[in-house]
Amino acid sequence: MNCVEIVRMDHHGRGIGYIDGKIIFVPNTLVGEEVNVLIVAEKKNYLEGKVVEFLKKSSARCSSKCPYFLECGGCNLLHMKYEDTIKYKLDKIKSILKLAKIEFDDINVIKNEKTYNYRNKIELKIIDGKCGYFKNDTHTLVEIDACLVANPAINKFIRDINYLNLKNALVTIRCNYNEELLIVIETQDDMLIDTKYLASNHKLVGIVFNKKVMYGSPHFIDIINHKLFRVSYDAFFQINPKVTSKMFDLLQDNISESNVVLDLYAGVGTLGIVASEKAHKVYSVEIVENAIKDGLVNAKMNKIDNIYFMLGDVSKVIDKIKDEVDLIIVDPPRKGLDKKTIQFLKNTKANTIIYISCDPMTLVRDLKDLTSDYEIKKFNIMDMFSYTYHIESMVVLKRKA
Repeated sequence: MNCVEIVRMDHHGRGIGYIDGKIIFVPNTLVGEEVNVLIVAEKKNYLEGKVVEFLKKSSARCSSKCPYFLECGGCNLLHMKYEDTIKYKLDKIKSILKLAKIEFDDINVIKNEKTYNYRNKIELKIIDGKCGYFKNDTHTLVEIDACLVANPAINKFIRDINYLNLKNALVTIRCNYNEELLIVIETQDDMLIDTKYLASNHKLVGIVFNKKVMYGSPHFIDIINHKLFRVSYDAFFQINPKVTSKMFDLLQDNISESNVVLDLYAGVGTLGIVASEKAHKVYSVEIVENAIKDGLVNAKMNKIDNIYFMLGDVSKVIDKIKDEVDLIIVDPPRKGLDKKTIQFLKNTKANTIIYISCDPMTLVRDLKDLTSDYEIKKFNIMDMFSYTYHIESMVVLKRKA
């Protein structure tokens, strides 16, 4: 047993202390707390610990409303007050910028109005007939019957998940504005789903079983800011509708009527369609075929005729656009931008780049490259993933004179 004083927090929401001069990371701790810890992993340069006993608790600590908080690998900050999680995220962004030697202090924070039950999509593991999430960095199942941050309609379905009759599977549950559900199943089990019961007790739009539609439809319609979006089972769509609504407003604030916009990593075309309402013309590039099909439908449903969709890998198709683009939107996956795309952005004559990111480390890495040619004008962090260490950001860059 070791006594540790927590002196700061890391970028994954863990407390940091020292044992004999060696750093130790301890989940579920706050700055100023003193704890007895059990060392659960010993690495060359650091230790990982688990709290056995609190000797001194922080006055900022609050009781988690989730019964699975200490085991589940999902939410990391449920022992903090909401305002403190916002401060943590703001300090985290500032720290990462400082490490990269990027100077920008005027960071705007967009809070989440609905800090619980905000997620419209979750992924559940079913192992030996039991349903839940994996413990952080393990394949140990934490069995659950509800998720504090999931939409109530998703939680209602979790309670009936045994009617899927699955022993081992990955189950994705997606939900729209009307609490209609789209269920996506990956498994080697036989298909023995009680669709009659599930359809009569839930707003069940469709079930996709190993990429094949076995009930209903492979997509549903969602609505954000009075815009209609068809979302296929395998297409990217933001998981927090209320914060996404604010993101759309921020995006439109940076679009003018003369803009020719290039929307990269477009998903079902959400950002491109929002931009097209004000812009002269929009090109949207996406690699997932179903997402492109959704985008075409979405443009039609929203009566938009100035957006053009391109199917393909961003790094392989961007050179095919011959129009003179003056504003580029990028919303890449967690790994950020590849070198070819960054070079394209640096070489283009575009005056503005709007970079949307769900990973501050890769965002700042890419900003470091881009700021040789562009300067940061606006930096927004959006609390898309409340009570987790994850941060969604929107950065507006302008080409240097």
